[in-house]
Amino acid sequence: MTLPHFVRRAHLYMGLFLLPWVLMFGVSSIPLNHNSAADTPRWILVAQRPFHVELPPPGANLRPLGRQVMEAAEIDGGYFVNRVNPRQVNVNHPDFLRPIRVIYHADRGHLIVERREFALRSFFSGLHTRGGYDLDGFWDSVWAVFVDVVSAALLLWIASGLYMWWHVPATRPWGWTALTAGAVCFAVLMFSL
Repeated sequence: MTLPHFVRRAHLYMGLFLLPWVLMFGVSSIPLNHNSAADTPRWILVAQRPFHVELPPPGANLRPLGRQVMEAAEIDGGYFVNRVNPRQVNVNHPDFLRPIRVIYHADRGHLIVERREFALRSFFSGLHTRGGYDLDGFWDSVWAVFVDVVSAALLLWIASGLYMWWHVPATRPWGWTALTAGAVCFAVLMFSL
């Protein structure tokens, strides 16, 4: 097998591997780009529970508190934590279909557990923005690994496409036109926004 033959095959099979991921990122970009306040899904109350724990000082790591809140709310899986104000911490459990948030009001000593109703726009947005190894959930980490694999495969796919383009001299003029047009559009937007 020659190098050009290998590159063509690798490009073909990487493209097939990437197809569902590129399709998902392409489709999920549409609701991100066409966001509307009317599309905001409702949060539905699931439970309220008493809960008392000292809030860490501002700027401190909130992950241990987030784990305590998740356990008190009896929720398994990944989560991220944000401090809304000095007396309130929200712990969010991302889920593609129906995410959960737990609101801890330290001054009132209770948790409010809410589940977001399913909304197609939120579902697609969640597919696009889900990420990170710091959520601590097993499947969250698996998703993050696949996003890294897809990112590396996209770079290899681009490199193999450039290699094939360069080795077919008849395609170079239109290739240069496409490459230049793409680079100019990108540069103009980058420096204008």
